[in-house]
Amino acid sequence: MTHIKQRIAQGSQSPLIPFTRKAIASHITSILFATATFGALAANSAYAQETTAVTSQTSAEQSKEETEVIEVTGIRFSQRSALDRKKQAGTMQDSLVAEDIGEFPDKNVAEALQRIPGIQLARDQGEGASVSIRGVDPQLLRVEVNSVGALGMGGSRAVDFRDMASELVKSLDVIKGSEARLTEGGIGGTIQVNTRKPNEFKEDFFSVSGEGQYNDLIGDVMPKFNLTGVHKFSDDFGVLLNVTGADKTTLTHALRNTEWARFADYDNSPEKTVVDPSFASVTDKADCATSSNQANCEAQWLDFNPYLPRYGMWQRQEERISANAMVQYAFNDMLSAHASYTYNNRDKTAKDINLQFETQSTARIKPESVVVDDLHNVRYFETANASISNRVLEFDWDQKSTQFETGFQFRNDAWRVEGVLARSTTDQDIDSRSVSAWAGGLVDMKVSLNDEGLSALDLTDAYIRNPDDLTDTSNKLDINDPYSYVGGTSFDYRPAKDESEETMGKVDVTYIPDSDFWVLLRSGYQRTEQKFANWNYRYDIDRNVGTAYNGVVWTIEDQAELLGGRMVETDEFFKGYDLSVDSLGSWLALDSPAVLEALQAVSADNTTREDLNVQNGNYDVSVKTQAVYLQANFESELMGFTYSGNFGIRAVETKNATNGNVRINVIVDELDENGDPIFNETTGTYPSRQVLPDEEHPDFFLGRKTIESDYTDYLPSFNLNVSLIPDELVFYVGVAKVMARPIITDMNVNATCTLRKNTQAQIDNTPDNCTAGNPALEPYRANQFDLALNWYPDEESIVSVAYFTKDITSWIIDPDTRFDVDFFGDGRLWDVRQKLNGSGVKTKGLEFQASTVFSMLPEPFNGLGATANYTYMEADNVGLFNRLTGEELEFPSQSKDSYNLTGFYENEKWSFKLSYNFRSEYLRNAADRSGNPAYVDDAGYLDSKLTYTVSPNLKVYADARNLTGEVYHVNAGPGRSSDLQWAGREYSVGFSYKL
Repeated sequence: MTHIKQRIAQGSQSPLIPFTRKAIASHITSILFATATFGALAANSAYAQETTAVTSQTSAEQSKEETEVIEVTGIRFSQRSALDRKKQAGTMQDSLVAEDIGEFPDKNVAEALQRIPGIQLARDQGEGASVSIRGVDPQLLRVEVNSVGALGMGGSRAVDFRDMASELVKSLDVIKGSEARLTEGGIGGTIQVNTRKPNEFKEDFFSVSGEGQYNDLIGDVMPKFNLTGVHKFSDDFGVLLNVTGADKTTLTHALRNTEWARFADYDNSPEKTVVDPSFASVTDKADCATSSNQANCEAQWLDFNPYLPRYGMWQRQEERISANAMVQYAFNDMLSAHASYTYNNRDKTAKDINLQFETQSTARIKPESVVVDDLHNVRYFETANASISNRVLEFDWDQKSTQFETGFQFRNDAWRVEGVLARSTTDQDIDSRSVSAWAGGLVDMKVSLNDEGLSALDLTDAYIRNPDDLTDTSNKLDINDPYSYVGGTSFDYRPAKDESEETMGKVDVTYIPDSDFWVLLRSGYQRTEQKFANWNYRYDIDRNVGTAYNGVVWTIEDQAELLGGRMVETDEFFKGYDLSVDSLGSWLALDSPAVLEALQAVSADNTTREDLNVQNGNYDVSVKTQAVYLQANFESELMGFTYSGNFGIRAVETKNATNGNVRINVIVDELDENGDPIFNETTGTYPSRQVLPDEEHPDFFLGRKTIESDYTDYLPSFNLNVSLIPDELVFYVGVAKVMARPIITDMNVNATCTLRKNTQAQIDNTPDNCTAGNPALEPYRANQFDLALNWYPDEESIVSVAYFTKDITSWIIDPDTRFDVDFFGDGRLWDVRQKLNGSGVKTKGLEFQASTVFSMLPEPFNGLGATANYTYMEADNVGLFNRLTGEELEFPSQSKDSYNLTGFYENEKWSFKLSYNFRSEYLRNAADRSGNPAYVDDAGYLDSKLTYTVSPNLKVYADARNLTGEVYHVNAGPGRSSDLQWAGREYSVGFSYKL
């Protein structure tokens, strides 16, 4: 049998593949494409026959065969290495490995991760941003870079993978199971990002790569480069530097109704629009008059209206830089140490152009104009008193993350000791500036909606009504004319800043006993301290027509002069996409900097950020943890079957300290001249009032408070692999308890409370109450179970099926009221409305994956290969319900079906890959304003890459993303489009050169 202990004694659980392009000796066989089990069986049979034939050769031929080597590089190297990592993992794991130095399979780490079964990708501005594992929210995953936790921005625990360059990555491990040695924090799983170390190289190394990226919606070429250098002072001492830089522009065009709402029963149909279970027996609207709640009963007949039709163009121009430097020194064969520093910066300038038409009430719509379809969706209406807003938001957006990590490794025949000290930080600063010009009284704008629910706006007859003469239609609306914005102009300034930090230290001790059963005995200790803080500011300048400022009335002439010459034409709306409705094409949007400068000049207001005070609602959170674990790895044989695995337990203590804004209002009696409570004989009650802040009441409070909480978790785990066919067919089972800490923003104190010191409250027994965050939230906790059968017909192929369940015993639910809570820890009891811990969610699913290289085929077809995977997921007892029908909803962000298909061809010169990723519809929000749940539509993305090897040192390539022109689309039910976003197709050409 293969001994894990032997691999450990050699220095690693994973095979070291030196980057001197040394060939890997192998005899390569393969199977037919593994989506068909029959094909896999046939290939395995062919392999057995070939092996028999080889053993019948003469000893001289055997010697020749043994010395023949086949160099495996590129896609095949990546695939083989990923399978090696999966085989040697101690728990359920899938991996991706870079095809070469600086050559990761995808442009973006998140988009690479989507190729793994069970991973579902969330995109932002057309780019892959974050991922979920088996349907669990990105905030409930743990992401590590070289075993050190990565941090999110803005109080989110979700990591934006655009912050790290894929060129820095050597491999990615997606750990879906659990071991006691793994750091807690990922209820969905753990993603480990591994970068290269200097002593993996045998000699000095240098590579440079560059590319130009082009998006057909933007029309500009965007440069990107990577430099990787390694200097070996000796075999034991090396330094590595990896730098990636890029100018990246993304652009999204959005056609939106924003949400849907229900205002009125326009069609007067006897058929209900929705059925409220509480009034299901009421079949005639007139009978609602005698029901328990007439308004709720009649709401069953209200039709669906588009809430806020608007156009959007959202652009991000970024300068991205990612750098990693590492030094590594081996003192001797037993002791080595390293130190590394990683820096990521995204310096962004953002511009959001929005043209919106506010039609969100019955008073804004002519009821006689409304046309409703058979599904009770409004399909046409004309406005009566709507509003228009021409708004441009510009902001400077700077995001930085750093990671310093140093550690040592000691090993001999019996012991291994590893230690790590690390500090990670993120800093985000958003300087948000928005200008808007608006007008009310918009009449006769015609809104038509197609079968999907996309809005087409007709402004031909639209005009701004004259409030003094409603028959006057002369003021025709022209969205490009400053005189049409008769309402006014405003400037909204919303700067924000947030910081997070994690300091971590850990020591892991491994003992390799002299045993035929025990392979490893492990123990370790880890201590972390996390800190999160944010600051928000606010400032406004308004100039509304007809309002006096400093004694001078702002007129329409002032308004037109302010905007005149300060509007610029937009690009063509939805360029490159076949929009199924007519649009305005382009329009004049506000020139935000010019309008702001003029607005500050006329108002003589040059307030800056430094002049502002921090707004209420910011948080300051500290999370301290310490953990200890024991784990035993074993390997043996039973009845001729080799089995191996591990079991252990991890104990984790968490202490939270949350500091936030608190306001305690005090209600007291109205007093007479003698200081006694007044009694109102008419109502039979004691009148009361709220204490004013300047009255200095001892119980009134306006300031900040710190609330502390703690909890301890014990996380057992067990993993077992049984080799049914040695090194070929493996059965896996794993069970574990896992946890993830609450989302930072949910832990914010941010409390507004009412303390009732009045007589009437005592008579009525009215409790003191608060609306607040919940610093005492318990973590998310789950019990998980995994089964898998993995077949490795050869070293480049796999057929695998896995079943998993995750029983989430502690889940954070929407706000509800807890009674008699000592919220501030001072003995006072409050009824507090806040987010709470719930339970009962259970997810389960199946994963199937297969991959192979068709090397048994004759040339040139022996360079063909394929991979495929499919994941099915569902959830029970989610605890979310359709507000209109009462039906239970799906697990948020979880697609029931997702799959990946990749075909590739590779020879000594050429490499071509075509990849398709699909995920089915998923729930985004449990309810919009209409009460309907909002779903993101099915989406499939097709990407490709072509590479040509000019020489052993030089490669050139071209790739394309989103060849199918996929869009992001949110719907609130059949025929109710809420949001359609188009981010274009992207193409690039580039090269890589190595010395």
